[in-house]
This record gives sequence, C-alpha cells and structure tokens, in this order.
Amino acid sequence: MKAIVASSDYEISNAISNQLRNVTGVSISVIETTDDFIEALKGDEYDVIISDYSFDGVDIWQLTKLVNSKQLAKHALPIYLLTETCGTEIPPILAKEHHFKVISLNDLTEVLHNAEKFGYSRGQRGQLRASILVIEDDDDALDIVCEALKSDYDIDKAQDGEEGLSLWKKKRHDLILLDYMLPGRKGDEVLLEIMDIDKNQPIIVMTAFDKPEYNKDFILNGASQYLPKPYTLADLRAQCLSLICKSKLIYQDYYYEQRQSKLRSLVYELERELEGSDKEKTRRIIETIKMNLPHNISEDEQSKLWDSGVLP
Repeated sequence: MKAIVASSDYEISNAISNQLRNVTGVSISVIETTDDFIEALKGDEYDVIISDYSFDGVDIWQLTKLVNSKQLAKHALPIYLLTETCGTEIPPILAKEHHFKVISLNDLTEVLHNAEKFGYSRGQRGQLRASILVIEDDDDALDIVCEALKSDYDIDKAQDGEEGLSLWKKKRHDLILLDYMLPGRKGDEVLLEIMDIDKNQPIIVMTAFDKPEYNKDFILNGASQYLPKPYTLADLRAQCLSLICKSKLIYQDYYYEQRQSKLRSLVYELERELEGSDKEKTRRIIETIKMNLPHNISEDEQSKLWDSGVLP
C-alpha cells in the first residue's frame, strides 16, 4: 500500500508519518505542490491519496475536481481528507458528491487497512452511494424495505431505537427511515435526540398511526416526511430520492453558512491581532482566512493549467 500525502503542512505530514511508522506494508510520499502531485498521480505507483483541506493554494473541492477531470480520470485514486485540517465540518453527503471521504488521523491506519483489504479500481471516480439507515422492529417490513432499496443505496438496519442511534452517530447516514413503534425508545424519542445533534438530518417517519396530530408532531419536531403504513414501494423510493436530493442543497447551504461564520470570527480576530505585535500569529490567521475563502476552480483556470504545461 503506497499513499500520496498531499500536504504543505509539516506538522500534519509529520503526524501522518508517525501514525503509520509501525504499520507493515504501508509507505507514504509527502508531496507539497500540485505539479508534483499530478506527476505522482500519472505515474500510477500509488494506491490512495491522503490530503489536507488546503494544499498548495487549492482546497479539497478543487483537488477532487482536478483528480476526476477528463485528463486525469484514468489515474484517479480514492481520496481521504483529514478532518483535523478542516476549519468547518464537511457534511458526508457533500463529500460523497465530490468523491472523497472525511476521516480522522486516529482512524487512518484502519481506513488504509480496509482500503487494501477490499481493493480499488484505478480510474474509477470513487463516488459513494447514498446511505440509508432503516430503524424498524418488524422483520418482514425490514426485509421488504431493504430489498426495495438495496440496489440504489447502502443500507444499514437496526431493530430498536438505541441500536439505531448508535449506528447513526457512528456513520451519519444520508437518510433515516424511522418506525414509530419501536421497543425501548420509540421513534419520537429517537427523532428528538437526532435533531438535537443535527437539525438538518433527513428523516422519514413510518407509522401505522395515521392521524393528523401524529403527522403534525413529527413534522414540527424535525421529521422531513411522514409516511403512513401501508405505503407502496414506489412511493417509498420516490420519497427517498426526493429527500436525498433536497438534503444535498440543505447541507450545502449549511456548510457555506458555517464557512461564512468562521470567516467573520477570523476577521475579528485578525483586527485584534493587527493592533499587537505578534506577526507570526497574524500570519497564521491570514493563512486560515485564505483557506476558508470560497473559491472553485473554473473551466478557464483548468485550461490555464493545461496550457501552462502543468498538466501535459
């Protein structure tokens, strides 16, 4: 297993080296510029990419767009972004949309082990399917739902509220199908706890209690949709597709709102530091501001990269 570490940050690249120092069969090459990164990628000698959020003036969104561009797609590799380098939380559904995974430094060894175990196909974009968690205690109903959705989604299932919460906290699924009548903690309790953690999490509540007051309570408490039983599988599939598409937009707005908030706090901090004499701290704040500025590589910018000879 050979990994490209796309990092211009010595502390991060050193931490990765220390994390993997005693891992048998794993070697890394730290690459600090986009020119060298492209050459390494085209050499087809590596198996995965580990990246900082911001690397040699480009962010993860630009980097993944570059890796999956027409000229480099045949060399594309799985990309793992280290969460420690992100200024704000990146919603998993957006990471999937852009063909990368967000992992912590502590999980790096296990992730690379699994990547080697399950293999990969060079040149595949690596886009992950949307994930659905089905929390349903009825065996027959659970099997029917999973069978209906498994061809389009990665499915996890749980048969009580506690198990469902534990699974969701670990994997943060793109959509939850939540039964109301569950053993132990009922669906409404599970819904409230999830909403306390992530108010944007899309949830479809499934229940045989088709009464207006139930509908009202679930929707007002955060559920995205209320699906009374019995329902058709066609309706279930349509609701899942609709909510996952909608959630991408919601999380995108949420992410950019978080970045704007981060930028505002950084600007206030910079104003305070400019009145002092700590130039090193001021420089670090400016670099963090630059990292968080919203910018996407345009078609013209891509063309300049090819025309300049960076991407032969």
